[in-house]
Amino acid sequence: MSLANRNCLEIEVPALLNPASIDFLNQKLVEAEEKQLRFILLKGSSEAVFCNGLDLRWVTENENGNYMPHMQAYGAFLKKLQTGKFISIAYVRGSAAGGGMGIVCACDHVIADSKSEFSLPEGLLGLIPGMILPALLHRLTPLQVKKMVLMGGKFSMDTVKNWQLIEDFVSTAEEAQLALSNVFDTYRSCKIDSVGAIKELVYNSNMDKDLLAQNGMDILIAKLNEPEISDRLKAIAEFMED
Repeated sequence: MSLANRNCLEIEVPALLNPASIDFLNQKLVEAEEKQLRFILLKGSSEAVFCNGLDLRWVTENENGNYMPHMQAYGAFLKKLQTGKFISIAYVRGSAAGGGMGIVCACDHVIADSKSEFSLPEGLLGLIPGMILPALLHRLTPLQVKKMVLMGGKFSMDTVKNWQLIEDFVSTAEEAQLALSNVFDTYRSCKIDSVGAIKELVYNSNMDKDLLAQNGMDILIAKLNEPEISDRLKAIAEFMED
């Protein structure tokens, strides 16, 4: 099936989030809006990883500790997934962790294969998922978010099946293709202006998410600049590169 024929833009989600990859994601959404596309499909670059969140190497090498512009850019990307005039679809294979969970939760429809794993490991590093909290609350309850942070480990598909995190559970590429085709058929009738209007209204219905995101970013950035946490992240980044 040609995604172009379905008026859909496929976006390959970077495995890690850093200034370059965040800019890439925002540029893709601008492209989708300029072309007035009805759908965007976000999928990982491999079967093992959807997106593992912040690039620790970027964090540990950011000497001036000025993360705010890029955090705000990522927050804007997640907000646009939730409010844009398109249907956002995440196809998850493998690991969705930290900021990657933000993408999953910000989308309108989620397809995930049986090997997918979901986690919010920020607490293990002494951090919080501050900038992605509005997106997390789009799909998860406050209690579920809290449990994921406090426990820190990976949650399998069996665990999240009852969380309303995922609409379609698939085991094969053929099942994923069928699920995607059904998404196109199910959502295609809603007019593009109505798509944006209802998504914007829902986004603003329960709380000031922009203020929530800003407060979360402030706390996260303060923690990233703590020497103990900075040293810990640097050690982890070096270990992962060895």
